[in-house]
Amino acid sequence: MNAFPPDENIAAACKRLLQQQSFTTQDDIRQRLIDLGYDDVSQSTVSRLLSRLGVAKIPNAYGKKVYCLTVESEPVQVGSSIASQIEFITHNQLVVVVKTHPGSAQLVARLIDIQPHAEILGTVGGNDTVMVAPKDITRIEQCEQVVKARLGIPN
Repeated sequence: MNAFPPDENIAAACKRLLQQQSFTTQDDIRQRLIDLGYDDVSQSTVSRLLSRLGVAKIPNAYGKKVYCLTVESEPVQVGSSIASQIEFITHNQLVVVVKTHPGSAQLVARLIDIQPHAEILGTVGGNDTVMVAPKDITRIEQCEQVVKARLGIPN
């Protein structure tokens, strides 16, 4: 079953895939698009899509280069694939901590940072932990709620 709306074009599907998953090769992206029902996707099609979307290849937490969107113009639609990578979210009155499965923290931090929010000063993502600094520690609970909402975690 296609995870995307049937009328979504291939560029939007590719962008959404890059927002939700890490890819190390264009062929991995091509295969995932084919799996989602986009027929006859060639490597050159993927190359053109990546160029049009402003995608760059950057090192992840393990130093492995992955394709990453460099310009964001729309909010990310977080699916269950991201929420499934999160073990828990909590705070200690000073910082919100998001514990993830190994290797997922960089992507989670990026998803939190994509759109500025009045409650969030910034994030730091390691291998399996994201630390989110609130703009005001007296509003740490509200900051935690924003983080949960951005990651599709029910309150």
